[in-house]
Amino acid sequence: MRETRILDVAAEVFATQGLSATLADVAKQADVGVATVYRWFASKDDLLHRVYAARLAEAEEFARVAAAADDPWTGVAAFLERTAVDIASDKGWHELLGGTHAEILGVSRTGLAELVEGAQRRIGEHIAVLVRRAKEAGQLRADFEPSDLMPLALSVQAAGDLHRRAVGFLLDGLRVARDCPSTLPPPRVSDDQDSAVLGRMRRVDARPPLRGRDSPSQLDVIVRTALELLDESGFDAVTLRAVAARIGVRLNTVSWHVKTKARLHDLMADAVLAEIDLDGLPADWRERVSALAHRYRRALLSHRDGGRLVAGTFGAEPATLAAAETLVSALLDGGLPAPAAAWTCWTIIYFTLGLVQEEQGTPGALAGEVVGAGRFPSLALVLPHLTDTEYETRFRFGLDLILASAAQPSHA
Repeated sequence: MRETRILDVAAEVFATQGLSATLADVAKQADVGVATVYRWFASKDDLLHRVYAARLAEAEEFARVAAAADDPWTGVAAFLERTAVDIASDKGWHELLGGTHAEILGVSRTGLAELVEGAQRRIGEHIAVLVRRAKEAGQLRADFEPSDLMPLALSVQAAGDLHRRAVGFLLDGLRVARDCPSTLPPPRVSDDQDSAVLGRMRRVDARPPLRGRDSPSQLDVIVRTALELLDESGFDAVTLRAVAARIGVRLNTVSWHVKTKARLHDLMADAVLAEIDLDGLPADWRERVSALAHRYRRALLSHRDGGRLVAGTFGAEPATLAAAETLVSALLDGGLPAPAAAWTCWTIIYFTLGLVQEEQGTPGALAGEVVGAGRFPSLALVLPHLTDTEYETRFRFGLDLILASAAQPSHA
Protein backbone atom coordinates (compact mmCIF):
# COMPACT_ATOMS: atom_id res chain seq x y z
CA MET A 1 0.00 0.00 0.00
CA ARG A 2 1.45 3.34 -1.06
CA GLU A 3 0.40 5.12 2.15
CA THR A 4 2.31 2.60 4.26
CA ARG A 5 5.35 2.90 2.03
CA ILE A 6 5.35 6.69 2.33
CA LEU A 7 5.11 6.40 6.12
CA ASP A 8 8.04 3.98 6.22
CA VAL A 9 10.15 6.22 4.02
CA ALA A 10 9.18 9.32 6.00
CA ALA A 11 10.27 7.66 9.25
CA GLU A 12 13.62 6.94 7.64
CA VAL A 13 14.02 10.47 6.25
CA PHE A 14 13.14 12.19 9.54
CA ALA A 15 15.44 9.80 11.42
CA THR A 16 18.43 10.64 9.24
CA GLN A 17 17.76 14.28 8.29
CA GLY A 18 15.70 15.49 11.24
CA LEU A 19 12.41 17.35 11.29
CA SER A 20 13.68 20.00 8.88
CA ALA A 21 13.34 17.45 6.05
CA THR A 22 10.62 18.43 3.59
CA LEU A 23 7.81 16.54 1.91
CA ALA A 24 9.88 16.85 -1.26
CA ASP A 25 12.68 14.93 0.49
CA VAL A 26 10.20 12.23 1.47
CA ALA A 27 8.77 12.06 -2.06
CA LYS A 28 12.23 11.73 -3.58
CA GLN A 29 13.14 8.88 -1.24
CA ALA A 30 9.84 7.14 -1.91
CA ASP A 31 10.26 7.53 -5.69
CA VAL A 32 6.94 9.36 -6.03
CA GLY A 33 5.89 12.91 -6.81
CA VAL A 34 5.20 15.45 -4.09
CA ALA A 35 1.58 15.49 -5.20
CA THR A 36 1.32 11.80 -4.32
CA VAL A 37 2.50 12.51 -0.77
CA TYR A 38 -0.07 15.31 -0.47
CA ARG A 39 -2.74 12.93 -1.71
CA TRP A 40 -2.26 10.84 1.43
CA PHE A 41 -1.16 13.49 3.91
CA ALA A 42 -2.64 16.98 4.09
CA SER A 43 0.58 18.58 5.35
CA LYS A 44 3.99 17.88 6.81
CA ASP A 45 2.43 18.30 10.25
CA ASP A 46 -0.05 15.54 9.39
CA LEU A 47 2.75 13.26 8.20
CA LEU A 48 4.80 13.90 11.36
CA HIS A 49 1.75 13.05 13.47
CA ARG A 50 1.40 9.72 11.69
CA VAL A 51 5.11 8.92 11.98
CA TYR A 52 5.62 9.81 15.64
CA ALA A 53 2.23 9.47 17.37
CA ALA A 54 2.61 5.71 17.86
CA ARG A 55 6.18 6.11 19.10
CA LEU A 56 5.12 8.72 21.62
CA ALA A 57 2.39 6.41 22.89
CA GLU A 58 4.93 3.57 23.09
CA ALA A 59 7.34 5.81 25.05
CA GLU A 60 4.53 6.65 27.49
CA GLU A 61 3.76 2.97 28.00
CA PHE A 62 7.42 2.12 28.55
CA ALA A 63 7.71 4.90 31.16
CA ARG A 64 4.62 3.53 32.93
CA VAL A 65 6.04 0.00 32.98
CA ALA A 66 9.42 1.25 34.23
CA ALA A 67 7.75 3.21 37.03
CA ALA A 68 5.88 0.10 38.15
CA ALA A 69 8.91 -2.23 38.08
CA ASP A 70 9.32 -4.43 41.16
CA ASP A 71 12.90 -3.17 41.51
CA PRO A 72 12.92 0.64 41.04
CA TRP A 73 16.60 0.70 40.02
CA THR A 74 15.91 -1.78 37.22
CA GLY A 75 13.23 0.62 35.99
CA VAL A 76 15.61 3.60 36.12
CA ALA A 77 18.35 1.72 34.24
CA ALA A 78 15.98 0.31 31.60
CA PHE A 79 14.28 3.66 30.95
CA LEU A 80 17.54 5.60 30.68
CA GLU A 81 19.21 3.06 28.41
CA ARG A 82 16.29 2.55 26.04
CA THR A 83 15.49 6.26 25.79
CA ALA A 84 19.14 7.13 25.19
CA VAL A 85 19.54 4.50 22.47
CA ASP A 86 16.33 5.55 20.70
CA ILE A 87 17.34 9.21 20.76
CA ALA A 88 20.85 8.46 19.49
CA SER A 89 19.52 6.50 16.50
CA ASP A 90 16.84 8.96 15.33
CA LYS A 91 17.55 12.64 14.76
CA GLY A 92 13.87 13.56 14.47
CA TRP A 93 13.07 11.77 17.74
CA HIS A 94 15.92 13.66 19.41
CA GLU A 95 14.48 16.96 18.21
CA LEU A 96 10.99 16.06 19.40
CA LEU A 97 12.01 14.97 22.88
CA GLY A 98 14.64 17.68 23.17
CA GLY A 99 12.10 20.43 22.58
CA THR A 100 13.71 21.89 19.46
CA HIS A 101 10.84 20.84 17.20
CA ALA A 102 8.98 24.12 17.72
CA GLU A 103 11.94 26.14 16.43
CA ILE A 104 12.41 23.85 13.44
CA LEU A 105 8.77 23.55 12.39
CA GLY A 106 7.59 27.03 13.32
CA VAL A 107 5.00 28.25 15.78
CA SER A 108 2.15 27.49 13.39
CA ARG A 109 2.70 23.75 13.85
CA THR A 110 0.57 23.72 16.98
CA GLY A 111 -0.94 20.29 16.43
CA LEU A 112 2.37 18.48 16.70
CA ALA A 113 3.47 20.67 19.60
CA GLU A 114 0.33 19.75 21.57
CA LEU A 115 0.86 16.06 20.84
CA VAL A 116 4.47 16.13 22.04
CA GLU A 117 3.77 18.30 25.07
CA GLY A 118 0.96 16.01 26.19
CA ALA A 119 3.16 12.93 25.84
CA GLN A 120 6.05 14.61 27.65
CA ARG A 121 3.77 15.59 30.52
CA ARG A 122 2.50 12.06 30.99
CA ILE A 123 5.99 10.58 30.65
CA GLY A 124 7.18 13.09 33.23
CA GLU A 125 4.51 11.93 35.67
CA HIS A 126 5.70 8.33 35.36
CA ILE A 127 9.32 9.39 35.76
CA ALA A 128 8.45 11.29 38.94
CA VAL A 129 6.97 8.10 40.41
CA LEU A 130 10.01 6.10 39.32
CA VAL A 131 12.50 8.55 40.82
CA ARG A 132 10.56 8.77 44.09
CA ARG A 133 10.46 4.98 44.44
CA ALA A 134 14.18 4.61 43.65
CA LYS A 135 15.06 7.22 46.27
CA GLU A 136 12.84 5.63 48.88
CA ALA A 137 14.56 2.30 48.18
CA GLY A 138 17.93 3.91 48.82
CA GLN A 139 19.09 3.17 45.28
CA LEU A 140 19.17 6.64 43.70
CA ARG A 141 21.13 9.61 44.99
CA ALA A 142 18.98 12.01 47.00
CA ASP A 143 19.79 15.13 44.98
CA PHE A 144 18.53 13.67 41.69
CA GLU A 145 15.34 15.20 40.30
CA PRO A 146 12.88 13.75 37.76
CA SER A 147 13.66 16.64 35.42
CA ASP A 148 17.30 15.43 35.24
CA LEU A 149 16.52 12.11 33.56
CA MET A 150 15.54 13.27 30.08
CA PRO A 151 18.50 15.69 29.66
CA LEU A 152 20.84 12.83 30.58
CA ALA A 153 19.22 10.61 27.95
CA LEU A 154 19.54 13.38 25.37
CA SER A 155 23.22 13.91 26.18
CA VAL A 156 24.19 10.35 25.32
CA GLN A 157 23.86 11.03 21.59
CA ALA A 158 27.19 12.84 21.66
CA ALA A 159 28.92 9.55 22.51
CA GLY A 160 28.09 8.11 19.08
CA ASP A 161 28.77 4.38 18.89
CA LEU A 162 29.94 4.45 22.54
CA HIS A 163 26.48 5.42 23.79
CA ARG A 164 26.02 2.22 25.80
CA ARG A 165 29.25 2.87 27.70
CA ALA A 166 28.09 6.42 28.33
CA VAL A 167 24.82 5.11 29.79
CA GLY A 168 26.80 2.80 32.06
CA PHE A 169 28.91 5.64 33.43
CA LEU A 170 25.79 7.76 33.99
CA LEU A 171 24.07 4.98 35.92
CA ASP A 172 27.11 4.42 38.10
CA GLY A 173 27.09 8.13 38.93
CA LEU A 174 23.44 7.99 39.96
CA ARG A 175 23.56 4.91 42.16
CA VAL A 176 23.92 5.26 45.91
CA ALA A 177 25.79 1.95 46.27
CA ARG A 178 29.04 2.07 44.30
CA ASP A 179 30.76 -1.03 45.63
CA CYS A 180 31.24 -2.34 42.11
CA PRO A 181 30.93 -0.59 38.74
CA SER A 182 28.52 -1.69 36.05
CA THR A 183 29.79 -4.06 33.36
CA LEU A 184 30.38 -1.91 30.28
CA PRO A 185 30.74 -2.95 26.64
CA PRO A 186 34.41 -2.70 25.60
CA PRO A 187 35.45 0.46 23.78
CA ARG A 188 36.24 0.08 20.12
CA VAL A 189 39.57 1.69 19.46
CA SER A 190 40.35 2.48 15.85
CA ASP A 191 42.14 5.03 13.75
CA ASP A 192 38.98 6.30 12.15
CA GLN A 193 35.22 6.07 12.35
CA ASP A 194 35.02 3.82 9.30
CA SER A 195 37.10 1.10 10.94
CA ALA A 196 34.95 1.24 14.08
CA VAL A 197 31.75 0.93 12.08
CA LEU A 198 33.10 -1.94 10.02
CA GLY A 199 34.08 -3.71 13.21
CA ARG A 200 30.49 -3.54 14.44
CA MET A 201 29.05 -5.11 11.32
CA ARG A 202 28.50 -8.80 11.72
CA ARG A 203 29.29 -11.46 9.14
CA VAL A 204 31.86 -9.27 7.41
CA ASP A 205 34.43 -12.03 7.07
CA ALA A 206 31.92 -14.19 5.22
CA ARG A 207 31.33 -11.54 2.58
CA PRO A 208 33.60 -11.31 -0.46
CA PRO A 209 34.62 -7.82 -1.55
CA LEU A 210 32.63 -6.27 -4.33
CA ARG A 211 34.13 -6.61 -7.79
CA GLY A 212 37.09 -4.32 -8.28
CA ARG A 213 37.92 -4.02 -4.56
CA ASP A 214 40.77 -5.75 -2.76
CA SER A 215 38.97 -6.22 0.55
CA PRO A 216 35.49 -5.70 2.00
CA SER A 217 34.83 -2.14 3.13
CA GLN A 218 32.00 -0.49 5.00
CA LEU A 219 30.17 0.32 1.74
CA ASP A 220 30.70 -3.23 0.50
CA VAL A 221 28.92 -4.58 3.56
CA ILE A 222 26.05 -2.11 3.23
CA VAL A 223 25.59 -2.65 -0.51
CA ARG A 224 25.93 -6.42 -0.26
CA THR A 225 23.32 -6.47 2.50
CA ALA A 226 20.99 -4.31 0.42
CA LEU A 227 21.36 -6.74 -2.49
CA GLU A 228 20.49 -9.62 -0.16
CA LEU A 229 17.29 -7.81 0.81
CA LEU A 230 16.55 -7.13 -2.87
CA ASP A 231 16.92 -10.79 -3.79
CA GLU A 232 14.87 -11.99 -0.82
CA SER A 233 12.02 -9.48 -0.71
CA GLY A 234 12.16 -7.26 -3.79
CA PHE A 235 12.88 -3.63 -4.58
CA ASP A 236 10.36 -2.03 -2.23
CA ALA A 237 11.84 -3.83 0.79
CA VAL A 238 15.23 -2.13 0.46
CA THR A 239 15.43 0.82 2.86
CA LEU A 240 18.27 2.23 4.94
CA ARG A 241 16.43 1.13 8.07
CA ALA A 242 16.04 -2.43 6.77
CA VAL A 243 19.71 -2.60 5.84
CA ALA A 244 20.75 -1.33 9.28
CA ALA A 245 18.52 -3.90 10.98
CA ARG A 246 19.93 -6.74 8.86
CA ILE A 247 23.53 -5.75 9.60
CA GLY A 248 22.83 -5.16 13.27
CA VAL A 249 23.76 -1.48 13.56
CA ARG A 250 21.92 1.79 14.10
CA LEU A 251 20.26 3.59 11.21
CA ASN A 252 22.62 6.53 11.65
CA THR A 253 25.59 4.23 11.09
CA VAL A 254 24.31 3.27 7.65
CA SER A 255 23.17 6.78 6.74
CA TRP A 256 26.62 8.14 7.69
CA HIS A 257 28.01 6.13 4.75
CA VAL A 258 24.97 6.25 2.44
CA LYS A 259 23.14 9.54 2.84
CA THR A 260 19.96 8.67 0.97
CA LYS A 261 18.12 5.66 -0.40
CA ALA A 262 18.65 7.01 -3.92
CA ARG A 263 22.41 6.93 -3.32
CA LEU A 264 22.13 3.36 -2.04
CA HIS A 265 20.27 2.41 -5.23
CA ASP A 266 23.06 3.92 -7.34
CA LEU A 267 25.65 1.84 -5.49
CA MET A 268 23.52 -1.30 -5.72
CA ALA A 269 23.01 -0.82 -9.46
CA ASP A 270 26.75 -0.38 -9.93
CA ALA A 271 27.39 -3.57 -7.96
CA VAL A 272 24.98 -5.44 -10.25
CA LEU A 273 26.70 -4.12 -13.36
CA ALA A 274 30.09 -4.95 -11.85
CA GLU A 275 29.09 -8.59 -12.29
CA ILE A 276 29.36 -8.18 -16.09
CA ASP A 277 32.52 -9.87 -17.35
CA LEU A 278 34.17 -7.39 -19.70
CA ASP A 279 36.99 -9.77 -20.65
CA GLY A 280 37.11 -12.27 -23.49
CA LEU A 281 34.77 -10.37 -25.81
CA PRO A 282 34.89 -11.14 -29.57
CA ALA A 283 37.07 -9.05 -31.86
CA ASP A 284 34.32 -8.30 -34.39
CA TRP A 285 32.49 -5.17 -33.24
CA ARG A 286 28.97 -6.52 -33.87
CA GLU A 287 29.68 -9.79 -32.12
CA ARG A 288 31.30 -7.82 -29.30
CA VAL A 289 28.25 -5.59 -28.85
CA SER A 290 25.91 -8.59 -28.97
CA ALA A 291 27.94 -10.55 -26.40
CA LEU A 292 28.13 -7.52 -24.10
CA ALA A 293 24.36 -6.91 -24.35
CA HIS A 294 23.65 -10.54 -23.46
CA ARG A 295 25.99 -10.31 -20.45
CA TYR A 296 24.26 -7.07 -19.42
CA ARG A 297 20.88 -8.81 -19.54
CA ARG A 298 22.15 -11.79 -17.54
CA ALA A 299 23.51 -9.49 -14.82
CA LEU A 300 20.12 -7.80 -14.49
CA LEU A 301 18.28 -11.12 -14.37
CA SER A 302 20.63 -12.48 -11.70
CA HIS A 303 18.92 -10.25 -9.11
CA ARG A 304 15.25 -9.96 -8.25
CA ASP A 305 13.93 -6.66 -9.68
CA GLY A 306 17.38 -6.06 -11.18
CA GLY A 307 15.89 -4.32 -14.20
CA ARG A 308 13.79 -2.00 -12.06
CA LEU A 309 16.76 -1.19 -9.83
CA VAL A 310 19.14 -0.26 -12.64
CA ALA A 311 16.47 1.52 -14.71
CA GLY A 312 15.80 3.92 -11.83
CA THR A 313 19.42 5.03 -11.37
CA PHE A 314 21.65 7.45 -13.17
CA GLY A 315 24.85 7.07 -11.20
CA ALA A 316 28.22 7.74 -12.81
CA GLU A 317 29.78 4.85 -10.90
CA PRO A 318 32.91 2.89 -11.89
CA ALA A 319 31.32 -0.38 -13.07
CA THR A 320 28.48 1.43 -14.85
CA LEU A 321 30.96 3.64 -16.71
CA ALA A 322 33.21 0.68 -17.51
CA ALA A 323 30.34 -1.23 -19.14
CA ALA A 324 29.30 1.87 -21.11
CA GLU A 325 32.90 2.51 -22.16
CA THR A 326 33.22 -1.05 -23.50
CA LEU A 327 29.94 -0.79 -25.40
CA VAL A 328 30.65 2.61 -26.95
CA SER A 329 34.20 1.55 -27.84
CA ALA A 330 32.83 -1.40 -29.81
CA LEU A 331 30.35 0.84 -31.65
CA LEU A 332 33.09 3.31 -32.53
CA ASP A 333 35.22 0.43 -33.80
CA GLY A 334 32.32 -0.37 -36.12
CA GLY A 335 32.72 3.02 -37.78
CA LEU A 336 29.75 4.73 -36.18
CA PRO A 337 30.18 8.47 -35.70
CA ALA A 338 30.07 9.78 -32.14
CA PRO A 339 26.35 10.77 -32.14
CA ALA A 340 25.23 7.43 -33.58
CA ALA A 341 27.48 5.50 -31.18
CA ALA A 342 26.02 7.36 -28.20
CA TRP A 343 22.41 6.95 -29.30
CA THR A 344 22.87 3.29 -30.22
CA CYS A 345 24.40 2.71 -26.79
CA TRP A 346 21.32 4.24 -25.15
CA THR A 347 18.97 2.30 -27.46
CA ILE A 348 20.53 -1.03 -26.48
CA ILE A 349 20.45 -0.16 -22.78
CA TYR A 350 16.85 1.09 -22.85
CA PHE A 351 15.68 -1.93 -24.84
CA THR A 352 17.42 -4.36 -22.48
CA LEU A 353 16.14 -2.65 -19.34
CA GLY A 354 12.59 -2.54 -20.66
CA LEU A 355 12.49 -6.18 -21.66
CA VAL A 356 14.05 -7.34 -18.40
CA GLN A 357 11.52 -5.35 -16.37
CA GLU A 358 8.71 -7.03 -18.30
CA GLU A 359 10.35 -10.42 -17.77
CA GLN A 360 10.69 -9.82 -14.02
CA GLY A 361 7.32 -8.13 -13.63
CA THR A 362 3.78 -9.38 -13.12
CA PRO A 363 2.03 -10.48 -16.35
CA GLY A 364 -0.75 -8.15 -17.41
CA ALA A 365 -4.19 -8.87 -18.81
CA LEU A 366 -3.39 -8.03 -22.44
CA ALA A 367 -4.86 -11.22 -23.87
CA GLY A 368 -8.19 -10.82 -22.13
CA GLU A 369 -8.51 -7.17 -23.12
CA VAL A 370 -7.73 -7.83 -26.78
CA VAL A 371 -9.90 -10.90 -27.23
CA GLY A 372 -12.75 -9.66 -25.06
CA ALA A 373 -13.09 -6.25 -26.69
CA GLY A 374 -13.01 -7.44 -30.30
CA ARG A 375 -11.94 -3.94 -31.32
CA PHE A 376 -8.28 -4.70 -31.93
CA PRO A 377 -8.11 -7.13 -34.86
CA SER A 378 -4.46 -6.49 -35.67
CA LEU A 379 -3.40 -7.12 -32.07
CA ALA A 380 -5.56 -10.23 -32.01
CA LEU A 381 -3.76 -11.53 -35.12
CA VAL A 382 -0.31 -11.27 -33.51
CA LEU A 383 -1.47 -11.91 -29.95
CA PRO A 384 0.43 -15.19 -29.45
CA HIS A 385 3.66 -13.38 -30.28
CA LEU A 386 2.88 -10.39 -28.07
CA THR A 387 2.17 -12.49 -25.03
CA ASP A 388 4.73 -15.28 -25.38
CA THR A 389 7.41 -15.66 -22.76
CA GLU A 390 10.24 -16.45 -25.15
CA TYR A 391 12.22 -13.51 -23.82
CA GLU A 392 15.56 -14.76 -25.09
CA THR A 393 14.18 -15.02 -28.63
CA ARG A 394 12.61 -11.58 -28.38
CA PHE A 395 15.85 -10.16 -27.03
CA ARG A 396 17.91 -11.57 -29.88
CA PHE A 397 15.40 -10.28 -32.45
CA GLY A 398 15.37 -6.76 -31.02
CA LEU A 399 19.13 -6.62 -30.62
CA ASP A 400 19.65 -7.79 -34.21
CA LEU A 401 17.33 -5.00 -35.41
CA ILE A 402 19.29 -2.39 -33.50
CA LEU A 403 22.64 -3.62 -34.78
CA ALA A 404 21.38 -3.90 -38.36
CA SER A 405 20.19 -0.31 -38.19
CA ALA A 406 23.46 0.84 -36.65
CA ALA A 407 25.44 -0.77 -39.47
CA GLN A 408 23.52 1.11 -42.21
CA PRO A 409 25.70 3.33 -44.42
CA SER A 410 23.85 6.45 -43.26
CA HIS A 411 25.56 6.00 -39.88
CA ALA A 412 29.03 5.58 -41.31
